[in-house]
Amino acid sequence: MNALRSSRAEPIVPRLRLWAASWLQKTRLRREAVVHQSLNENIYHCTVQKTASQWLLAILSDPRIYRHCGLYIHRYEDGLPGRNDERTLTERRFDKPFPAGTIASPLYCDYEGFFSIPKPLRYKAFFVTRDPRDILVSWYFSAKISHPLIGDLERVRNDLNRLSEEDGLLYSLEYLQKVGLFAAQRSWVDTEIRDESVLLLRYEDLIGSESVAHFERLFQHCDVRVPHQDLPGILASYGFEQRSGRQPGQEDLTAHLRKGVPGDWRNHFTGNVSTQFEAVAGDLLGVWNYR
Repeated sequence: MNALRSSRAEPIVPRLRLWAASWLQKTRLRREAVVHQSLNENIYHCTVQKTASQWLLAILSDPRIYRHCGLYIHRYEDGLPGRNDERTLTERRFDKPFPAGTIASPLYCDYEGFFSIPKPLRYKAFFVTRDPRDILVSWYFSAKISHPLIGDLERVRNDLNRLSEEDGLLYSLEYLQKVGLFAAQRSWVDTEIRDESVLLLRYEDLIGSESVAHFERLFQHCDVRVPHQDLPGILASYGFEQRSGRQPGQEDLTAHLRKGVPGDWRNHFTGNVSTQFEAVAGDLLGVWNYR
């Protein structure tokens, strides 16, 4: 009887957790005067794993951003058992709309998954990509050492800790292929040409020397009217040094914010890893201009 009661109650718990998180967020932000209400009823932050999605989520959650768009954050995975969508990125389809007046962030999915979402009349979306070689290296260290154990990650971590770095990277490459990460990246290529609701962004640009200009592009696309003079200060408060206590490039293998610089794959790819990566990724580097 207790087991039956538990199985019936279990789906309720994630929904209550999602409701509580939403209520707390709205209670906190209601103290902020909305200077501008975005013309968009929903904004969709689409991406794949290891593209600084939690960093971007933190920026989008900042009260100073809310003040200039009036949109709350909605993380749909908070309403799932284990707070984790067990489907591969290419299996994720959505038959219900997300709450109106929200930024859905992050959505790890391919373009077809985004397209499946029932949408309001006015909305915008953006997709953040990253050099897939850096994604592989970042995912390897995160899965092996620092990421919270969700889904099948405990098994993966045990496997990785029995392998050399080279074999661990090859294992990670196969895993990311199976969960559809590279296919999801490829599905978004050139989507902004055929879908005016979409803006494509590169992780490297968002953290680079011209980050303010790229965030201005993003916010203009989404009708988030943060004043130009305020944006550098907002971004600075979420910089790598502020969040980690280290300079970009200073590595801490045990930290979620491990290194904070692009191109780290060069320090870890062997000839064998490079060959296998090319076999799996195909033209992915070329179509995203990472050659």
